[in-house]
Amino acid sequence: MGQGLSIANNLLANNVSLNLNKNQEALKNTVTQLSSGLRINTAADDPSGLAIATNLQTQVDGFNQAVQNVQNANNAAQVAEGALQTTTDILQRIRSLAVEAASDVNSNSDRQNLQTEVSQLLLEVNRISQNTNFNGQALLDGSHAGFQSEQNASLTVTANSALATNGNFAQVNGINYGFLVASAVGVNNYFNSTSISGGGVQGIGSGQATVDGTLELQVINTGVSIAVQETFIQSATGYVCVSTTLFGPGAAATSQKNITANHVGSSAYGFDNVAITLGAITTADVGTTAYIKVSQNVAALTNPSNPAFNFQSAADEGDVIQVGIEATNTATLRISNINLAISAANNPSIGAEDAIGQIDNALERLLNQRAQLGSVIVRLNEDASNDNVAAVNLQASESSIRDLNVGQATTEFTKLQILVQVGTSVLAQSNSNAQSVLSLFR
Repeated sequence: MGQGLSIANNLLANNVSLNLNKNQEALKNTVTQLSSGLRINTAADDPSGLAIATNLQTQVDGFNQAVQNVQNANNAAQVAEGALQTTTDILQRIRSLAVEAASDVNSNSDRQNLQTEVSQLLLEVNRISQNTNFNGQALLDGSHAGFQSEQNASLTVTANSALATNGNFAQVNGINYGFLVASAVGVNNYFNSTSISGGGVQGIGSGQATVDGTLELQVINTGVSIAVQETFIQSATGYVCVSTTLFGPGAAATSQKNITANHVGSSAYGFDNVAITLGAITTADVGTTAYIKVSQNVAALTNPSNPAFNFQSAADEGDVIQVGIEATNTATLRISNINLAISAANNPSIGAEDAIGQIDNALERLLNQRAQLGSVIVRLNEDASNDNVAAVNLQASESSIRDLNVGQATTEFTKLQILVQVGTSVLAQSNSNAQSVLSLFR
């Protein structure tokens, strides 16, 4: 049995009002979406979708900022690179002056004048190291050196002389070298040591450690015999020492043609923990010279008070690249005591010769640092490229979750507009239905 006519409750109007409210709420939500362009505007729209989309957007923002970090690092590196290029130019100029001073056609006064320019250039190297900075952060003074690996002591025969004869006495282990220096090696446990007992060095004073310096070996005619005279200059002090022992030709006993460094503090034997085997010399070799450059050991530095730069190169915690920039002053480059005017009775230009070797070592160290800095920047740029790709892909994922499908939403908006309009009209009709009861009283 159907429900009768009622005026206490307008059930038709109630149903119409319920549906109208639903459609109006849906229309309101659709209008919000269309006006914002987003499918998800509040957590109620899609709780899990909002959480996922927000996390993705956080990653996108992190990657975008990391790209900016890399650009800032690049800018700082360009400042450091420009300063290192200037320092390189200065070292090349000092080397040219040292080569000029090494010629004995220059007088001591000439060398003093050359040294005057060198001294000013060394001051400029220190000024550049101290004052180069980016955004207030010092770059080349060692305050961001970080860990620096150990540098082993080394020796290099920088100049040798071919002997007039390549006789059997120039052989070492069956190999015919035919040079004044047939072989040169570090000896004992002192060659790679960093501690000096008593502040000395082999042949100069009581000491055991290897130090920076240059060995000169020259064939001389004593008037009685042909021999090799050994001279050593210590780079840090400029002290020059000549061995009191003259070393005979290869034809002599083995003990005479081998320059050893086993006697600590003895000036009669080899210098700086270097053992040298000589070739077979003759009268025709008088005046020939060989040079051996010796560089001391430098222990590894952890620099806990001078940590390396950290560049945040990606979005997450720990995504950092470290780069330590060593100080590039005259002390760390080991050229602070270069003196072209130092001379010895048997070699007026030995200071200049040593300076050439010291500058070569400094240039090698400086260029190695520039190569490391450049390599890190290349790595950072690759990281930035990866960040850009990740940001684009993550943004696409976030967009697929949060962004509104405008075409679909527009269709929904039109449908809801019609439903609201129809519902409003039907509600008006439903409200007038109760008036039909009055006809029963006529």
